[in-house]
Amino acid sequence: MGIKRFFKNKIKDYHFIKNRRKVTANLQNLDFFKNHPFNFSTEINPEVSIIIHDVDDLKTILNCLYYIQKYDQNISREIIVINDKNIDEISSYLGNIKGIILVNSEENLGLVKGLNPVIEKAKGKFIYLLDSSALVQENYLSSLMEVFNTKENIGAVGSKIISAENTIIEAGSLVFENSEIVELGKSEAIDTPQFNFVRKVDFCTGSLLFPKINKTGDLNLLNETFSSSHFAEADLCLKLKKEENLNTYYQPNSEVVCFDNSFKVKTNNDKEGFANHWNSYFTDRKYLKSEKINYSTHYKTQNFLFLEENMPKPDQDSGSRRFMEILKILQKNDHHIVLAVKHFDEAKDSDYIPYFQNAGVEICRDYVNAQNKIVKVADQVVNALSYVDVVWIFRPLGFDHWYNLIQDKASGKKIIYDMVDLHYLRMERENNYIDVVTKEREQEISFFKEKEYAGMNISDAVISISDEEKNTVSENGVKKDKIFTVSNIHKPVENVPLNFSKRDGLLFIGGYNHLPNIDAVKFLHDQIMPLVWAKNNQIKIFILGPDFPADLKEKYHSERFQILGYQETVDFWFENSRVFVAPLRYGAGVKGKIGQALEFKLPVITTGIGAEGMSLEDQKTALISDENPQNFADKIIELYDNESIWQTLHDNSLLPLSKFSIETQEQNIKKMLQYLGFEN
Repeated sequence: MGIKRFFKNKIKDYHFIKNRRKVTANLQNLDFFKNHPFNFSTEINPEVSIIIHDVDDLKTILNCLYYIQKYDQNISREIIVINDKNIDEISSYLGNIKGIILVNSEENLGLVKGLNPVIEKAKGKFIYLLDSSALVQENYLSSLMEVFNTKENIGAVGSKIISAENTIIEAGSLVFENSEIVELGKSEAIDTPQFNFVRKVDFCTGSLLFPKINKTGDLNLLNETFSSSHFAEADLCLKLKKEENLNTYYQPNSEVVCFDNSFKVKTNNDKEGFANHWNSYFTDRKYLKSEKINYSTHYKTQNFLFLEENMPKPDQDSGSRRFMEILKILQKNDHHIVLAVKHFDEAKDSDYIPYFQNAGVEICRDYVNAQNKIVKVADQVVNALSYVDVVWIFRPLGFDHWYNLIQDKASGKKIIYDMVDLHYLRMERENNYIDVVTKEREQEISFFKEKEYAGMNISDAVISISDEEKNTVSENGVKKDKIFTVSNIHKPVENVPLNFSKRDGLLFIGGYNHLPNIDAVKFLHDQIMPLVWAKNNQIKIFILGPDFPADLKEKYHSERFQILGYQETVDFWFENSRVFVAPLRYGAGVKGKIGQALEFKLPVITTGIGAEGMSLEDQKTALISDENPQNFADKIIELYDNESIWQTLHDNSLLPLSKFSIETQEQNIKKMLQYLGFEN
């Protein structure tokens, strides 16, 4: 490394550390509140009852209320403050704030015994127990509610508790044999990836959301044998799991700052009582063979490390949609997923970090630890090898990069190479449409072919996207019994489709970093559509998808040939267009765009390349043309004007999708894991 580059990296690291994310929550003094207008609405049927407990002084509770007033005001809520210690100053001040329900303890019942009567009288469908020393942050409540709306068999969900020093106090807790408790993330940096994804835990405390009524119709009350809310809330979470099989989740996007160092006082009596009550329930050992803490107790099957070239974007391309569906299958079967990507673009990829974290994926990314040091993705990947069982690597350049990093450290791990598609085959086919195939081009194809077959031969199992590609690589020397087809996953869209006469226009969709899609659009614009317009100049075509080149858009876009780019939702276009066209002249693998059209029962016209791996039948489930532009244009006119043929293809559209069902791909993945020696 040159001296110039060395200092450039040093400066970059300096700014990365300096600009690391910090959660700011300033404590206001009492003078501030003399002029601050508290005004909480009074709700008749609130969604959530926020119960604030363990109130020690006026300044603390006013700051707590200040931040509650500031965020998530759109959620219907009632605010209940328990004046546990019956402090006159608190009673006098809060009694004058509109919308606050103040409960003064007339006798010293103790914290937990004082909470249960309040839970009984609360009006909300959900109870949110909040320590008075907690300062909630943006989306603190909405993100907790989101977990209840998206997860099944959920009993409670808790927040990330953060200290004034911007380190984690608790990111949920796990319990091991002998009732030993580990507070996840304790003293780690707030953005440590290992503690920043939605996950099952044994319990959360200090900021806990749960339904007021359980599945049997009884109240979810706290165990009054405990004197501290910490152990009472922990006991409630465990009771929900043991008696109702309801899980507790940790939601990192719900952040709560606590300035009080005495937060969550745990009495020795409570600790002993908790151990006596739950000792026999927990049998997991705290440490792995690597002597690292076993954070994976809630994942009873193999842990996976996914290694990709680029950040998957399920709303933008077919490969990413497949990635997401594979992830869902693995999670459904209790596998934990860690994801690292070779190239991370802060501007384009950042929005997908919370997307995958909310989906329960641990995302490796550079971060600044509690010791003010940068922890790189590569170091996190090596660390993940201590607690994963399977390494699933995508694409040839991805395999080349990641395998070189881990090969000396992955002893005992099973390596899977997912080809996604055969890159060299796609490039060879592209040669037919290049005027001059240079020596450099031939060397590039040879390079990719060498990398792809190296990955296949090194790995313990190989994943193809179609049986055709499985046959191709087995004919080239890869052991057939270690190749498994895990294809795209397509699910029929449940809608009321428009009939033939109410639809209009042609549709094409794709990601335009992928050259076969660019070629297809050029083929459409330059050769096919002029022939179509010669017979019917009213037919419009809509071109959807991200990363369309600006120069081509300027050249091609018109009223009849509309370049619409990325669309947040594409349902409208699939439901209102009359015909889907995919004049692909080269490529490899299975074409997700065609499967997507079939999901919507939108009749398809494509080529032999487009139909590859899709089990399409000409005139029955699609119209299949050769690559002659006149023949393709004739197919468009035929299907666009003939309702009978259109209806036949529409009615039969779902027939090819059976091989792309979730059930089929799940069985293929299970067969692969059995081959690798894992019991399902």
